[in-house]
Amino acid sequence: SSLTSVSNFLFPSPLTYQNNIQAEFSPTAEETTTTTTTTTTLNSTTSPQNNPPTTPQELLQRITKEYTQNNYLWTGNIDTSSFRPDCRFTDPTLSFVGVDKFVSNVGSLVPIVEFLLGSKQSCQSKLLSIGNDAEGGYIETRWNMVGELDRLPWKPRIDVIGRTKFWYSGEENQVEEVCDGDSRPVQVYFYDEMWEIPAGLALLQLVTPAGTIANSNCASGDDVIA
Repeated sequence: SSLTSVSNFLFPSPLTYQNNIQAEFSPTAEETTTTTTTTTTLNSTTSPQNNPPTTPQELLQRITKEYTQNNYLWTGNIDTSSFRPDCRFTDPTLSFVGVDKFVSNVGSLVPIVEFLLGSKQSCQSKLLSIGNDAEGGYIETRWNMVGELDRLPWKPRIDVIGRTKFWYSGEENQVEEVCDGDSRPVQVYFYDEMWEIPAGLALLQLVTPAGTIANSNCASGDDVIA
């Protein structure tokens, strides 16, 4: 996820940007406390626990909301019931296993990100496209993570376009009926995130003025999904 990435150099993807944020720009305990009590845009908690989705279409709808409602690339606020407990999360800078670990990582990173965003808390998880590859067994999104780190003197702007594949249902890739008549849960077992610019360039956005580095090496043209 990008939140963890911005902090990896600064959660550099929803997974790495954040780890780097933590290492390089951690505020003091007093500063963090003040910031988190005056801003409410970001939320380090996950969505309320729901029943797991039972069809790929239901999973797709939930993933859509992660971007359009939860701003999850910045908040880490995900519906954990859409993921297997042993789901593997990977992006260009890191990889780890476990939804619990994702939740734990995000919980420690969000206050730092809130601090760096400053009073405006200007950040977005723009969903550019989403689709289900039923044969392959994954849902793929294309997204744009945008945020202005106003707390830093040089006012960097995080602007990265990437793609994420949410591989679901293990090796079956099908909705099967179990003995009691209920549908087998369709959950993500592998979260695979990629960026459209090299990881090194993406991380350089943290230490360069806004607009210095392009957000993608690919042709644009996708509309944002509301």
